[in-house]
Amino acid sequence: MNKPMLKLRLAAGTAAFGLLGLTGGAMAQEGGGVLLEEIIVTAQKRVQNLQDVPLAISVVTGAQLEQANINSAEQLFQRVPTITFRKGNTNKDSAISIRGVGTISFASGIEPSVSTVIDGVVYARTGQQTADFLDLERVEVLRGPQGSIFGKNASAGVVNITTRDPGSTPGGHIEASYYEGNEYRVKAGVSGPVSDNLSGLITAFYSKYDGNGKNVFNGNDINGYERWGARMKLVLDASETVRLTAIADYAKANDNGFADSIGLVFPSAFNQQIFLPSLAPLTPGPRNKDIDNDLDPRTRDRNSGVSLQADFDLGAVALTSITAYRHWYNYQQRDGDFRSDGPLYVATGVAAGDNRSHDRGDLDFNQFTQELRIASTGNNFIDYVAGLYYYTTKEVDFFNRTVTACTATTLPAENGLLPCRPGASTYVTNEGNADFTTRLKNYAAFGQATVNFTDDFRAIIGGRYTKDKVSFDFERRSTSTAAFPGVRPYFAADGSTKKDGVSGNAGLQYDFTDEVIGYATYTRGYKGPAINVFFNMIGPDTLPISAEKADSYEAGLKTRFAEAGLMLNLAAFKTTYNGYQANTRELVEGQVVTRLTNAGSVSTRGLEADFTWAATSDLEFNGGVAYTKAKIDRFKCPATEPTCADAINGKPLPFAPKWKGSVTADWRLPVELPDMDARLSNTLQFTSKQNFDLTQNPYAFQAGYATWDAVLSFVTHDDKYRVSLIAKNITDRHYVIGRIPNGTAFMRQITPRDAERYFGASVRANF
Repeated sequence: MNKPMLKLRLAAGTAAFGLLGLTGGAMAQEGGGVLLEEIIVTAQKRVQNLQDVPLAISVVTGAQLEQANINSAEQLFQRVPTITFRKGNTNKDSAISIRGVGTISFASGIEPSVSTVIDGVVYARTGQQTADFLDLERVEVLRGPQGSIFGKNASAGVVNITTRDPGSTPGGHIEASYYEGNEYRVKAGVSGPVSDNLSGLITAFYSKYDGNGKNVFNGNDINGYERWGARMKLVLDASETVRLTAIADYAKANDNGFADSIGLVFPSAFNQQIFLPSLAPLTPGPRNKDIDNDLDPRTRDRNSGVSLQADFDLGAVALTSITAYRHWYNYQQRDGDFRSDGPLYVATGVAAGDNRSHDRGDLDFNQFTQELRIASTGNNFIDYVAGLYYYTTKEVDFFNRTVTACTATTLPAENGLLPCRPGASTYVTNEGNADFTTRLKNYAAFGQATVNFTDDFRAIIGGRYTKDKVSFDFERRSTSTAAFPGVRPYFAADGSTKKDGVSGNAGLQYDFTDEVIGYATYTRGYKGPAINVFFNMIGPDTLPISAEKADSYEAGLKTRFAEAGLMLNLAAFKTTYNGYQANTRELVEGQVVTRLTNAGSVSTRGLEADFTWAATSDLEFNGGVAYTKAKIDRFKCPATEPTCADAINGKPLPFAPKWKGSVTADWRLPVELPDMDARLSNTLQFTSKQNFDLTQNPYAFQAGYATWDAVLSFVTHDDKYRVSLIAKNITDRHYVIGRIPNGTAFMRQITPRDAERYFGASVRANF
């Protein structure tokens, strides 16, 4: 590649962050010692050295993720201490948090607080990017509000994913992996030049896992998946100053979970006499992963998209255009009563929860985005990047809830409860069917400048003007004319809200030495307005929810002691969110419901450290640790519970452990093998106690835990072949990533794949 195009390739595109890979990144230098490679980054969409960027950023390379059997965004929390992941019953309801802040909601009229960007394209929903990783170059996590360049739905941070470019020479690979529990994965791809100016890459994958639990009702597996897909990238060097990059991807998933396993049943007459006996042979408990459902959990997912990036090198400036369209289809079904044999008793009094409830729904989601950007090149007194952004989405949802209850019986009471049996009792089935469409539009103009007062001292200032509009139409048809357990009467509404917002950042940066720089920044984060559009919405839900705003202060040190092989970055931060958009629980018509609202103000503060240390040319350590205190400052109680703030204010935010850390040691073993190296990678990860419920339910906590993973690889000297033996969670430490209170009845939990010990092997051939 010629030098103008190389400069263009680095300067244009989305925020990309390169960090030293764990294997082979260090090199010996004359006179002894270990030298770290220089790292070029474009985290501010301009060419810079990593250590010159005044941002707190974490990264994991694609090779590291593949080696550790981390295959999707929901597992990133294992390697990035500042991330936590909330897994819903379906990926539609999942969410990422950074520094303890994220958006957890079932509504279609709200965006996440953590923005996901893949190859320069913003993904509007967290569920869109839960598909398997494919052809990753790296995953970068920009921590804290991003007010200027990444201003779209990034009030808590950005997960920026970059895929690999085609190779300059013909080549390819095939990789096959197998893990205990009948989990296997196959990936294959080819890459290289197609003509003098055109190169291409195409990779496909297939993966399948039976699951880590059973439905005792029918013996079917749960919490597993079957997924396949492909990604293609074409790069055309149209001239010495013009480059075009076209990307197309498609992924399909058929999952049988995650299911609502039952961890704890609270004492009550109904639970002791009816609920617990009906679950047999299932036994609820803290390690339970099984269910007793007459409707199997199921999620079907299709995710596809195309994008075209055009880069123009005009000498003093670089122009970039990114045009993208994405489509997402998602189907979900779940058993809402968590058992297979209800109803057994008249649904009155103590047995009010004895009914059968089944949920089914689907969504069809489309988005179009366009970004135009100009950036200065070279070294100037003022370096800048500026641009325009447009974004529009349309989501069409259908949701059905069918509920059967026993309303009368001729049988005598048993232990104070009226039993129901076919032929002697009256059963009533009601259902609600909701159709709703939600549209979001966003227009933005942004810019950021760095003023280089001297070689060592500079100022950064940026801003973003955002215009958001959210609109919806909704109709729920119900067979019940009055409130029925889980199903509300007919309701129809439409409406919209729009808001203009301003966000931005300002800061100072000073180079104390060539190896130590310091920075201090202020960022105004912003996430646009929302509407609580969901199946059981009623009048109050049609009211607009105000924008979420953040004020963030951060100071950091970036150090690089090249001859010692050490890179250490430190950050201290404090962020306050006003108008925090979150779900709260309240009692409506005798039912506990969640309602999206401006829940009040919350804050997060803490200290973070990231490091890479090449102890020798054969041994490297890489990791980070984060102390985060994310808490509720002022909670806005629902009208039905006006004093709830007394028990909530000052308490921790959900999915916000105080301490998280991980360290990976990668060691080229000192053993003599014919034509190959042996490499041992060990990763330790620790998470302290965390809460899963905004209202501080005492049963919605996960105790602190630590896990240990290891990979032993044999790699030929020419890197053509690799065989890896993989051990996950070696100490068999059980944990959950969700505890969900369900009124006063019982508590559910979600157990991930990696919450138990298992082993596997992987074979890769490069050609």
